[in-house]
Amino acid sequence: MLTALARDLAGWPLSQDSDGFQLQLDKQQQVAIRLHTRRLFMASIISSRFSCRGAAAQTASFRIDVHQPGWLRRRPVQFRSRQPAGQATAAWLNGFPRLCETLGELDYRSIKLEVDPHGWYCVIEPWGASEVVCRMPPLRRYLRLEQAQRVLLLSSLKMIGDAFAMLMTA
Repeated sequence: MLTALARDLAGWPLSQDSDGFQLQLDKQQQVAIRLHTRRLFMASIISSRFSCRGAAAQTASFRIDVHQPGWLRRRPVQFRSRQPAGQATAAWLNGFPRLCETLGELDYRSIKLEVDPHGWYCVIEPWGASEVVCRMPPLRRYLRLEQAQRVLLLSSLKMIGDAFAMLMTA
C-alpha cells in the first residue's frame, strides 16, 4: 500500500518514517501521511490520512465541522462549530471562498479540524489512496489518488495552514 501511495505522490518531496510518510508542502508546512485500517466482517479497508498541524492563537479547545451542503451537486463547504469559542474561527474560515470551493470538489471520507491551546490540527481522509482487502473471495484492490484529487487535497491543506497563519497575525 505504501509503495502504491508513493507512486501516486511521485514528484512531491516524500520521506518515509516508521509509520508512514512525511511530505514537505513548503518551508513551514509539513504533511504527515498515516495508514488507518478499518475492519469489516469479511474485509478490511486500509485508508490513508493526510494530517498537518500548526500554531494557533486560541486559548480554548474546540472542533470545527466541515459541512457539505449539496448531495446532488457539488457546492462549497461550510465550516461550523457547536462551541461558542469556535464559531468565530469557523466564520473566519468561511471567509475564504477558494478554500470552501476546493474542499467542496474534494472526494473525502472525513475531515477533522480541531483547535486547542497547543495549536490547530487537521486530518483529511480522501476516498482515493485506499485499499480494499476481501477474504471471500480473496481480493486486494487499490483505489488510486487521481491527479486532480491529489492537487485538491494538498492545496486544501496548504490553504488551511495559510488561513490559520493569517489568523495568528490578525
